[in-house]
Amino acid sequence: MIMREARIDRMDLDATRTKHAFNRIITDFEERRTDILIGTQMVTKGLDFDNVRVVGVLSADNMLSFPDFRAHERSFQLMQQVSGRAGRKHERGKVIIQAWKPDHPIIRFVVQHDFEGMYRQQLAERRKFYYPPYYRLIIVKMKHKKYDILHEGSAVFAKDLRARFGKVVYGPESPLVGRVRSLYIKHIMIKVARGTNYQNVKDELYVAFEEFRTLAKYKSIVIQFDIDPQ
Repeated sequence: MIMREARIDRMDLDATRTKHAFNRIITDFEERRTDILIGTQMVTKGLDFDNVRVVGVLSADNMLSFPDFRAHERSFQLMQQVSGRAGRKHERGKVIIQAWKPDHPIIRFVVQHDFEGMYRQQLAERRKFYYPPYYRLIIVKMKHKKYDILHEGSAVFAKDLRARFGKVVYGPESPLVGRVRSLYIKHIMIKVARGTNYQNVKDELYVAFEEFRTLAKYKSIVIQFDIDPQ
């Protein structure tokens, strides 16, 4: 019996740039011309293959530690989704999750297929730390080509916002990507409790924005408001 070398293909943004690349990759894997498919989250999106027997999730810790309050929910969803790709009709499949912290609550929920447990735990955390659905979020995005001016100006604006809204103002902090197209970036987060008069909040923000604009030193700072960021 002659054993052929396993063929490996990948699916990511770079590999699917050409017009028919995505369909070619899917067809080759579906018809077993490809034995192993390696890819980004794109691999999990709505694909259904009868011949998949083993699925691996690499570096699950990276997803779980992503700086976003939805990181655990999204990690659970992704790992559950990709787990469903292994073993569909004739035999059970195997799912292997690589993680430095295999006892992480979210990984335990995935292994136990415990959606309700994950849901309850996430709601409790979000209530405790003032996140949706109990609070609405407003991200104040500030940008400038000179870091020193942005650093100083964002601190001034955050101080004024705290005077208006209290302890629910956080930052300023640099986001994960702190510079884009020669502009440095700072974020200030405001958490607004459900039931608060939202129009009053927006009116107060507008007043704060207009007053900040009168400070000549910081007038060139670009300010954007992202309400209920996705």
